Amino acid sequence: MTEMRYRRLLALYPRDFRQEYEEEMLAVLMTDDRRGPAQVLDVARAAVTVRFRLVAGAVQWRRAAWAVQLFGAIVLLSVALRRFLMPLTWSTSPFRLDAVDGTRVAGWAVVVVAALLGWRLLGFAGAAAGLAGEIASPARYYYDTPASVLHVYWIITAAAVVLIAGLVALRAGPRPRGWLAVVREPEVRRWMLAWAAPVLVTIPLVRAGFGAFIEHNMRHPESLRLIAPYQWVALVIVPVAAFVAVAVLNRRLEATRFRLARAGTN
Repeated sequence: MTEMRYRRLLALYPRDFRQEYEEEMLAVLMTDDRRGPAQVLDVARAAVTVRFRLVAGAVQWRRAAWAVQLFGAIVLLSVALRRFLMPLTWSTSPFRLDAVDGTRVAGWAVVVVAALLGWRLLGFAGAAAGLAGEIASPARYYYDTPASVLHVYWIITAAAVVLIAGLVALRAGPRPRGWLAVVREPEVRRWMLAWAAPVLVTIPLVRAGFGAFIEHNMRHPESLRLIAPYQWVALVIVPVAAFVAVAVLNRRLEATRFRLARAGTN
């Protein structure tokens, strides 16, 4: 590879990191015996690691993760409770406990408690159970009505976001009286938007990308047409890309604010 191509590859790293280490990294790459895909993948992996460390080290990002874990679990718990209690309101047959619905209710209730107490392992266990329940519920009917997964995909995405947020959130959340204070911080709100972006983007993604599929599924219930592999890839990649895009925008805004504040003090 030429020096110009190496510099384009190093553009994967954050700008501040490149300004300090680009020439040193370029010299190492130019003298490296490995060439080709293996070297490119190694640089890309290292660049992602650096970006993640820069984000993970931000306290506001982790405080926003705690808020997302708590309030996201509360929303998911309310939805799970509604579905759990719904048969009592319209069914005249004796109530039967549904294991999947019970798992979802118990899992999200555990996450709420764990977020309040700052117990990360307990929160992970509860979120894993809740996510498993959210996936298992539509999966039971997938081959009969494949569109059932799409109707609740935003819930599945929200469950995954709550699980991941709980893993990186601060171990001990603020006291109850400080909840609103956390959400009012502009930096926290921006990072909460980044966490919410994967969930928000699933709604237009399903409507725009799978509208024809859902209509076909509704008009032809006997059809065995399932979600294609490339469609599953889109359902996973688009929410992840939404989070990355908003996170990168947040980092740039924070860097700009920091430079302006430093210039103002000089």
